[in-house]
Amino acid sequence: MRRFIVVIATLAGLVSGQAAAQSLVGAREWLLPGSLSLENLSQRPDERLEDGRNFYVAFGRLAFRAPDILGGTARKAGLSCQACHASGFATHAFFIPGLSDRPGRIDVSNAFWHLRGEDGIDNPLEIPSLRGVKTKDRFGHDARTASLRDFTRRVIVMEFAGDEPDALLLDALVAYQEKLQPADETPQPVTLRQDLADILGHLDTLRVPLAEENAALAGRIATMIRGQLGFIHERFADEDMRGSRAALEEWSRRLVGIADLAEAGQWPQARQHLAALRAAIAAPPPAFAADLPRSLYDRTRLAAWLSKPAR
Repeated sequence: MRRFIVVIATLAGLVSGQAAAQSLVGAREWLLPGSLSLENLSQRPDERLEDGRNFYVAFGRLAFRAPDILGGTARKAGLSCQACHASGFATHAFFIPGLSDRPGRIDVSNAFWHLRGEDGIDNPLEIPSLRGVKTKDRFGHDARTASLRDFTRRVIVMEFAGDEPDALLLDALVAYQEKLQPADETPQPVTLRQDLADILGHLDTLRVPLAEENAALAGRIATMIRGQLGFIHERFADEDMRGSRAALEEWSRRLVGIADLAEAGQWPQARQHLAALRAAIAAPPPAFAADLPRSLYDRTRLAAWLSKPAR
């Protein structure tokens, strides 16, 4: 009973430590000041995927970075698979008091993540690396699961309260994880250039359901891409960065328009709008260059932002 009371207090906001999050706003809303690590937010490991990528790998890569495949507290705080496994590596700084005994370890069988998963035991486990996961034949700390697909589903549904994933989502997540080849961890700075390059890659993924004339999948992918644009928007935190913020908001609206065209069966128009949006993002307006030094892509600015109390 004592432990459950501590967990409920944590849910109310008594959380600290260094949790990696993609959503700056979501994390500050759900985690106390000091919870976010400057290192985790200003750099990430070089990804280095194996060659031979296809739609499944690309969709899995996007879903791996999308908080909406999880549920509960993880989704509200803007955490995704990427938060604990940045570029497939273990995130060693992840720490939540009451759930961790030291950084890089977390109790996933806890009501903080999923009320149904609470086991009444303080049992933080090491966050594992996913690099080279395709060579393994057993999964989980108890090594009871023989299928990467089953293990991925268990993490989403039973540990992090996500909705039951469909077959395509599981296929994609498994395909992406299997491309995470063993590698040394080489930190790279988080940059606008790379984030926009990722958006362009995600737009290429969106081409497939538009070519297949699959409106539901097109809408799903468009929604995930909008979430990634939202993370970039958060980096341009000052209201006076109107040019950059307006461009990101316009791109997001255009994604909604593409999904709407797909839903209406206007496939040629949807494909044309996607091509036009991709061209616009490939040549972003000058406002980004002007705003970038004052944005939260700048490490000094980010450190100052993290030091301020959350509103």
